Amino acid sequence: MKLPNIYEGNYSLLVLFPLLLIVVSLILLPNLKYGIELSGGMLITIQSSNQVDEQQIRSILSQNGINSAEIRLYSNPDGYITEIETQIDSRILQIDDKIARLDSISKQVGDIESELARLRAEQQSTGKDLSSQISSDEQKLSALITEALSIEDEVFSLSKSLMNKEPTTQKYTGDEIAKIVKASNAVFSEAKLTYKEQLISQLSSSLSVKDIKLEEVSASLSRLFVNKVLNVALISALLAVVMIFLIFRTFVPSFAVLVGAFSDITMALGAMAFFGIPLTLASFATLMTLAALSLDTDMMLTIKTVKRREGTPRERAYDAFRTGFAMTTTVIVAFLVLMILGMVSHIPTYYQIGAVAVAGLIGDLIATWCLNSVLVLWYLEGKYEILTRLVKR
Repeated sequence: MKLPNIYEGNYSLLVLFPLLLIVVSLILLPNLKYGIELSGGMLITIQSSNQVDEQQIRSILSQNGINSAEIRLYSNPDGYITEIETQIDSRILQIDDKIARLDSISKQVGDIESELARLRAEQQSTGKDLSSQISSDEQKLSALITEALSIEDEVFSLSKSLMNKEPTTQKYTGDEIAKIVKASNAVFSEAKLTYKEQLISQLSSSLSVKDIKLEEVSASLSRLFVNKVLNVALISALLAVVMIFLIFRTFVPSFAVLVGAFSDITMALGAMAFFGIPLTLASFATLMTLAALSLDTDMMLTIKTVKRREGTPRERAYDAFRTGFAMTTTVIVAFLVLMILGMVSHIPTYYQIGAVAVAGLIGDLIATWCLNSVLVLWYLEGKYEILTRLVKR
């Protein structure tokens, strides 16, 4: 099948469609949901012989302080599967923050104790009067221990609320920071374990459960994942910018390639927000793959139109379009199969990877051949005079 030459006539109008999609995607971005890997939370998977009542599940969750949850119900040859995805209980988040503060206090106490030991040794060996410095550090140490004991009280109080009963862990009332931290961590671990056991017990006793599994990503671990994701994205973007400018050494072609990749990712994120596909580690990896595929097609277009000299710029752009369209549609079909497999088998990771890739690659077709190619043709035909003057400078 011969593709029509979209660059005949007034090809500049092609930019309107991708620009509209980019604007819509940016508007949708605030609605993008995050998976439990990046936001923290629990995923409860229930295998049952009978289909469960969603309202009954929500009632049980509400009794355990969970008022917002995403519940997915579907069947398989072994019965019925229920997936419950929920955010971490606010009390757990509060305790987690207080434990982090205790760790910070512990480090400060260690530093002050080391400094006190040094000052006392220096005063004893040299006879210098360092009593004022020692007294100041001792006051700081006392204030930190007092704060730590207060935080320990709050941790025990929140843990009791989370467990709905008195914890068996004994509270430490002395002035050793290590034991304060140890007692707080111990009661926190007990509270989380009891909380999960109570939740699983209530679900199991109220439903015809064959098997039940609970997975949790803590707030601190999710923050670590977010930091890693941002670092990977930033480093990847910087390397891409450097390599592209090294290859083309001129502003407009390099800018066009980067615009194409940015537009592709933006459209993919907009589609995720519109269709309710969460941003998870799997979908983030797919976005990085999309960025690489987008750069590949954008560079192929730019090299064919800018570096080569046979034919007119429009003919070279059309030739690149035919090659790129065949490449991208082939990959779309492969990921479409994966998306359908994920839908049929109810494997969220397969569905997320396939759906994000299909949406992103469709966006890549639009961004590359309706926006990137137009920018390059404007440059080659001298229609974008401002950028042309920038290049000549």
